[in-house]
Amino acid sequence: MKRSIYLFLFLLCITILQTAVINPISFLVAKPNLILIFTFTFGLLRGHLLGGMTGFLGGFLLDLYTGQILGFSSWILMVIGLLSGFPYKRFTIDSPLVPMLATIIHELLYHTYIFVFRFLLRNRMHFGFYLKEIILPEMIITMVCSVVIFGICFLLNNRWEEHEKRSAFQIV
Repeated sequence: MKRSIYLFLFLLCITILQTAVINPISFLVAKPNLILIFTFTFGLLRGHLLGGMTGFLGGFLLDLYTGQILGFSSWILMVIGLLSGFPYKRFTIDSPLVPMLATIIHELLYHTYIFVFRFLLRNRMHFGFYLKEIILPEMIITMVCSVVIFGICFLLNNRWEEHEKRSAFQIV
């Protein structure tokens, strides 16, 4: 229960940081997608169920704050959280290459979804421009931020697991 409250507060802080602090900065060419990082991080660290729930809640908070159609970001972030949770307990995720590779895959998936449903359906078919001007710069800055956020979340997750093991040992 405590973990759920901490995760929600951390997600709320990241959403506020992304939408109220980073997005209004006009001189930044690309802005990191912190909610996406948080979603796939907890998918990798805790499994597909928590990843999907984190993605849905993060997307819902993002939709509420930005005034988009409710569920637009929630759906794709939930799918990303679910997909990122499948390697849970199958691979070691100690390497900094894991969040970098996950960022590339999930940014491409996220932006392809946005391109199809926001631009392609309106007959704006300039994917090369969108790739060069939006996707690649955002992917690079998100990749740098993902290593830092993943490291923090990895340490927090390890502490929570140690605390849970100690609590379970004391009960028995």
